[in-house]
Amino acid sequence: MNRLTSPNYPLWIGAALLGFFLIIAVVGPRLSPFEPVEILTDVFRVGDQAYIPSVRPVPPFTLDDVILGTDIAGRDLLSRLLWAVRPTLILCALIAGLRILLGLILGLIAGWFDGPARRLIEVLIQVCLAVPILLFALAVTSYSEARELPIFILALTATGWAGTAVFVRNSTLLIKREPYIEGARAAGASPGRILSRHVVPQLWPALPALISFELAATLLVVGELGFLGQFIGEVFVIMGRSGDINDAPIGITANYPELAQMMSNFWSKMIRTPWEVAFVGITLFLLILAFNLLGEGLRRQMDVTRGRPFMWRRHPAASALESQSDKRQ
Repeated sequence: MNRLTSPNYPLWIGAALLGFFLIIAVVGPRLSPFEPVEILTDVFRVGDQAYIPSVRPVPPFTLDDVILGTDIAGRDLLSRLLWAVRPTLILCALIAGLRILLGLILGLIAGWFDGPARRLIEVLIQVCLAVPILLFALAVTSYSEARELPIFILALTATGWAGTAVFVRNSTLLIKREPYIEGARAAGASPGRILSRHVVPQLWPALPALISFELAATLLVVGELGFLGQFIGEVFVIMGRSGDINDAPIGITANYPELAQMMSNFWSKMIRTPWEVAFVGITLFLLILAFNLLGEGLRRQMDVTRGRPFMWRRHPAASALESQSDKRQ
């Protein structure tokens, strides 16, 4: 079986997984049995056991009413997961989109123009590649007391665009050598027109794969920040009971759920509600896997449909120039 007829399993599996999560993001809140911020104070009985979720978390598959159990604060875990997918996807989409846009613009400038602008962008690229994204984002979010969306977008975008910029710069440097680019220059086309009409269209086929990989990388860093206690939303301390001491603090959380926020307070949850960490971790893993598989599948699909090792399609002007050259010879 050759590469033209072999099934593209990463593409189909990634698309199916992502489609499932997109459906959850759209209709998940309507399917949740409880409000995501509702702390359950009713007494649930299973045989001789009595559970008050606000005091004693309910393990998964114990009660039909809370099939996945309750979280560390006594809220229905299934409801919170159904609500958490949408804001996480929106956050990652915003950050990945800005990374791609910034990398595309700066990569085009660095690949096409010579002079101080190119050297400055290349220095910025090297600096951004040398700075770990997680450490930079952690420093920015920790320094700022406000847990607001613009802070997280700035922290995760400021250095995350460099990888895309390197790809676009290198691709632009190769495209510049094509005969049709020389023809456009000879015809008097401006650099802006050449970039918009001839260079950028060559990069479009690579963008879906780039976006998928960028979404996976963004989601991974967002989850790591949540594990380290940095997430969007107002934080409050969870008060519980331990032995004879009432109202003892047992951790921190936020009201409206988001997957990264649900990974915070990791060690307290591992002791009191390890199933919460497991279900949230599996959800994050499947989302990252979906984006990575989709990106790999799109990359393979582009290589198969064009049958060329390059990441961009064949420009029509190149074939026309080559055919004219063959006729002259």
